[in-house]
Amino acid sequence: MLDWASRLPWLAFPLELTGPPNRSFNGLHPKSKFLAIPYRQFMTREISFVMHIPIKRTLMNTILRLGLAVTSFAGSLTASPAPATSADSVKAITQKVAHWQIETFEDQAEYRAFKARDLPMVETYLADPENPRFEADNKENRRVKGLTRKWHDRSWENGALYTGMNQWLKVSGDPAIEEFLMKIGERNNWELHNRRYHADDHTVGQMYLSLYETHRDPKMLKPTRERFDWILANPKTGSLEHVRGSDAYNRWGWCDALFMAPPVWVRLAKITGEQKYLDSMDQEYHATYDLLWSGEDQLFWRDTRFFTQHEANGRNLFWSRGNGWAFGGLAVMIPDMPKNWEGRDFYINVFKQMAESLKKCQRADGTWNMGLLGGEEAYPKKETSGTAFFTFGLAWGINYGLLDRAVYQPVIDKAWNALTECVSDEGLLEYVQPVGAEPGEAYAGQTEVYGIGAFLAAGAEVYKLVGGQ
Repeated sequence: MLDWASRLPWLAFPLELTGPPNRSFNGLHPKSKFLAIPYRQFMTREISFVMHIPIKRTLMNTILRLGLAVTSFAGSLTASPAPATSADSVKAITQKVAHWQIETFEDQAEYRAFKARDLPMVETYLADPENPRFEADNKENRRVKGLTRKWHDRSWENGALYTGMNQWLKVSGDPAIEEFLMKIGERNNWELHNRRYHADDHTVGQMYLSLYETHRDPKMLKPTRERFDWILANPKTGSLEHVRGSDAYNRWGWCDALFMAPPVWVRLAKITGEQKYLDSMDQEYHATYDLLWSGEDQLFWRDTRFFTQHEANGRNLFWSRGNGWAFGGLAVMIPDMPKNWEGRDFYINVFKQMAESLKKCQRADGTWNMGLLGGEEAYPKKETSGTAFFTFGLAWGINYGLLDRAVYQPVIDKAWNALTECVSDEGLLEYVQPVGAEPGEAYAGQTEVYGIGAFLAAGAEVYKLVGGQ
């Protein structure tokens, strides 16, 4: 077949996929900034409709939502079966994803998924940034502009990426990753982000303290220690309920926070040998657990707003990535806890209970629904960030001796194969839900840095699980 599409000023763009995801459609035409898709990549994928039109990157989300599934190409173009998992294959794909993210880090907004509600304003702004409606310095305009730019180096989004990078660095020893992380720390003077109490703004400390353990440079430790000492001297004690005037965001009143901050407190206790950091973490974690843990379903509600929300099938609504944050956070921090600490068993038990619940609700395709208990009828699309966090945690659980390999290895195998099918030829992880607080959207060709961080962490543990050294 002639590669006629590649001779056009722009390349073919798939509006809807009926089979496995297109492996890459993130290239931008160097002059027109139109979305460019190598035609060769269509030839091994089942694609339901292709239209040859110039299309701006900012319109990609809208077009994907059209769902113009028509007829497939002549013949059945089906995906190849997933290769058997080997240490070499895990290393290759994880390394590819890590390097792609390093190379595109400053341009991360080009690959960002947007919520449906944000698209009109984002597209309006990108089409005409000088539009007078965006001149006012108000919250909405700042939010829209922020969505079209790289996240701050010290944001939680990037902090989660660094955690995954660091997990893979420990396994691979890749000097490019260490150089990247060191550069982030140096250019930010090893400072946490701006909000003193907010757990999100502590996330980057995970990476800082890990590099301190390697290099023992006091400047890597000092800012985090000073911030946490200040918090201990000025504690917040208000309600964790998600209502105006509470201390929900000054403490840990949402389950995502259980990934962002607790591992930093635990690692700081490990490094300094000071029990006060571990005690503070334990006190705050228990407060969150007591409020947001469902003893019936053995999962975390995202926050108190979800106590009365239910899926279409009547089950409780538990957000996948929210529980991924909590589950992944346990896998990060339990290894840093003193083995003789009496509080450690509580965290191990929570981890095991969550693992059992997650095993029960895995989808047939190896991923997890964005609403964990809602069923595939309610969530026909896959999502990779929650799935990657669960894969990381489960694989770590086997490697650390907490989970039975015979029971959980098949769960991990299915999940890892599902994740690798969502990695483009270049190394972009697709189907990552945009920033949010509840089940939402996920699309081919779009990613987010925290999802890639979760994938890298998963890759590190799966690599060890299949015999990588």
